[in-house]
Amino acid sequence: MDVSSALINTQSPDVALRQQAEEFLNNALQQQMGQLMVTLVQALAAEDFAVVGRQAAGLYLKNVLDAKDSALQQQKINAWMAIDPALRTLIKDGALSVLQSSDPVARHTSAQLVAKIGSIELPAKQWPTLLESLLQNVTSSSEGGIHATLECLGYLCDELEENTIDEQDTNRILTAIVDGIRADRPPAIRLAAVTALRNSLEFVSENFKRKQERDHLMQKICEATQSSDLRTRVVAYECIAAIATMYYEYLAEYMETLCKLTFNAITSDQDEVGLQSLEFWSSMCDVELDLIEEMNYAELEGRTDFVPCNYYVQTVLSTLIPLLTETLKKQEDDQDEDSWNLSMAAATCLALVAQVVGDACVDLTMTFITRNIESNEWRSKEAAIMAFGSILDGPDSAKIAPLVRQALGFLMSCMKFDDILVRDTTAWTLGRICELHYRCISGEMLPGLMQLLLEGLDQEPRVSHNVCYAIHNIVKAFEESVEAAHMLTPYFSTLFDKLLETSARPNATESNLRGSAYEALNVLVQAGADEVNQHIMLRLPVVLDRLEQSIKTLIENPDILQDDQAGLQALLCGVLIAAIQKLNTDIEPLADRIMQALLQVFSTRNAAAAEDAFMVAGALANVVGPKFEVYMQYFGPVVLMGLKNSEEYMVCSVAVGVVGDLCRALEGKILPMCDEIVAALIEILNNPMLDRSVKPPVLSCFGDIALAVEGDYERYAASSLQVILQAAGACGSIATDDEEVVEYMNQLRESVLEALTGIVQGLGAANKATIVVECAPQIGAFLATLSNDLATRSDAVTTGAVGLIGDMAQALGKAVETVLHQQFAVQLVSECANNAQNPQAQQLAAWTQKVIMDLQSN
Repeated sequence: MDVSSALINTQSPDVALRQQAEEFLNNALQQQMGQLMVTLVQALAAEDFAVVGRQAAGLYLKNVLDAKDSALQQQKINAWMAIDPALRTLIKDGALSVLQSSDPVARHTSAQLVAKIGSIELPAKQWPTLLESLLQNVTSSSEGGIHATLECLGYLCDELEENTIDEQDTNRILTAIVDGIRADRPPAIRLAAVTALRNSLEFVSENFKRKQERDHLMQKICEATQSSDLRTRVVAYECIAAIATMYYEYLAEYMETLCKLTFNAITSDQDEVGLQSLEFWSSMCDVELDLIEEMNYAELEGRTDFVPCNYYVQTVLSTLIPLLTETLKKQEDDQDEDSWNLSMAAATCLALVAQVVGDACVDLTMTFITRNIESNEWRSKEAAIMAFGSILDGPDSAKIAPLVRQALGFLMSCMKFDDILVRDTTAWTLGRICELHYRCISGEMLPGLMQLLLEGLDQEPRVSHNVCYAIHNIVKAFEESVEAAHMLTPYFSTLFDKLLETSARPNATESNLRGSAYEALNVLVQAGADEVNQHIMLRLPVVLDRLEQSIKTLIENPDILQDDQAGLQALLCGVLIAAIQKLNTDIEPLADRIMQALLQVFSTRNAAAAEDAFMVAGALANVVGPKFEVYMQYFGPVVLMGLKNSEEYMVCSVAVGVVGDLCRALEGKILPMCDEIVAALIEILNNPMLDRSVKPPVLSCFGDIALAVEGDYERYAASSLQVILQAAGACGSIATDDEEVVEYMNQLRESVLEALTGIVQGLGAANKATIVVECAPQIGAFLATLSNDLATRSDAVTTGAVGLIGDMAQALGKAVETVLHQQFAVQLVSECANNAQNPQAQQLAAWTQKVIMDLQSN
């Protein structure tokens, strides 16, 4: 096989041939990355090569350079930059030349590839001729070349961080894109330019801050909404929706125009354009919800550093709500739960409007509802019910609750209406009432509602799915108190049996009915009073029968039913988890059978089912405690296999969690496995390819092990403290305001603190904490770094740090007195003591202060 045939074969319907081709290319990449990429770019540029092969070459090249995970992306960048510069130049020039290809697929693929390479090289001050070449293309190429170049510029701006290139180049890119939007441009060019602008909106934030440039951009976008080309209008409205999110603070002077454009598009333009116009108002609601929430927080904290909400939604309410409610009538005849059309988009928007404006939406919406709810014409009736369901979340209970009480009886009668969409929407609305306004359901009405829901489980799958949603919510409401839980008891057995029956319907895989039935069953089990435990025990054998039958089916038909049966096993495991947590030690008579079934699940080696099976085992270990030791001969190797499963990181992560459960259940009896467990945990932390989400629980797990084996942890202390303190060094300070990064780094910090706390307590209990004393200066430096981070440090990190300080003072005493008397300790304890929102944190601070004072006085 050569590269050309391999590229063609990567698109083959023959799985074996496709895998063989991919393996051939991957091996070539490992052996000679630079040379393979040159060969691939030559294939992409070859006008006489099959289009499918050219496209495969370009996409393979792009994927060599692209990764969603930031760590893997950096590795790919490093590998690219390590290629000989002469080869890199050949690859770049070849990719750039394909923008002028006669084939549109090759041009489009090349646009993606050039943008990806540019996003790597421009920040590194490489490829200085790229922008000049692209800008020259825009003015001197064929129509196809201009189209591809504009695409490329859009992709490039979408990839680049702000300020990657200088302001002059940014302005030139923006000028080229905006020039392509001109009304006299060919439709394909105009579409490519508007699309490029949509992809560039975040990149040109500095331009948006300047009124003259902003006015020009908004003018061109608004002009594009009037294009005769449907696709151009759609993308122009996508730009407007994105601008609502990104540049809300600049919208005031454009709102009158934007209102006219979007309102007209919803009522008069084609559906695709109307959908984007509705998206503009949904985006506006999302922004205003966030701003109002932030404003409320700021007022509580006495801050003034917030972006004010301009209440645009409130201002246009008298026009917007009638527009949305009338649009609810634009259902499709064969609409299903996955449809996305004007009616569904309007319902989504109306629900968001209700959250933003609260009571102000009720009267306007009720005008539409009262006019249409009694109609025998299905569109009007369904629209009215949808409108009512959409405004249940937002208005005060005092405003909406009387209307809910008044509507309940009528809604229940609508469950017998002929049209399926009316019944489906009614079931959804009843579910919303059960979730948000369950107190409106009187004791007199409850039996009738329960009977209605039981009967509703026999309707079409899409309706029954929403009935399960209603059961889920009404049952969850019974969790409020012991008294409420007793009210559920008369219905418990009937509901349990009916949900089990529903989950096994021949058509239960439609509309996710099976999943929603099992989820409702789980909540039912959790919500029941203690007197229903016997009913649960009587029915669990049925659940285990199904699990065992599913395993048998999967073993007999491994290729055909893999996903379906694995999904069923995961759902059945969910029921077992709920039952184990509910029954506690009462589950013990079934423990052997449960573990036997779980071991069979693991033997099928299906990742989706294994995750949930691990969680069942963890729940069972927590309940039966030391008695779980009898299963470790068979379950221990499974856990180790899970820890080493780096390919399915979620399985690995759940296995780490199970180790914690086993430590708490078995305590010192976990020791025989600890050599292999600790080695596996350290290997996970040293694996740069593993998803980063696994690493925080791994760090915490060292603390769990130390607490379980106490003094015997001494043999693992040096190796584990080394990786823990390495992690501490990596997350001590956070040099970004990216919310996801900050959240992850705080998770790492919490896990480091939990690990250190567990080790201090475990070794301290056996007076073997000398090695921790040796690490005290490094631990102190970590805590000092945390104390200096007032901007991004979470409350959980603060309390974790204060707990560690107290534990070190108590377990290590005078040996760490010098470290703990530093300013960082005083500051962290003081912050914790002053946290009026968290009484537990204040108690922890008081305990830590007492321990330190006792240390000083001795």
